[in-house]
Amino acid sequence: MRHQRHIEVNVLGYRIERVRQIDAQHEVTMQWYEVLAPESGRLLGRFAQRAEAERAIVTRELAALPRAAAA
Repeated sequence: MRHQRHIEVNVLGYRIERVRQIDAQHEVTMQWYEVLAPESGRLLGRFAQRAEAERAIVTRELAALPRAAAA
């Protein structure tokens, strides 16, 4: 088995890569998407669909925003 990686898109500095597992007959046996951190390239998560990976990035960025103090 081998893995084939392809950069799908950069979202807000995060990189989403499509990873395919290829068998001896050169058939794709599995596919998933990985989100890599902007600066370090560290793996932040694996997702079945690209939309899930994009949603995880947006959710992470929104969670990092400072909260307004309640009046």
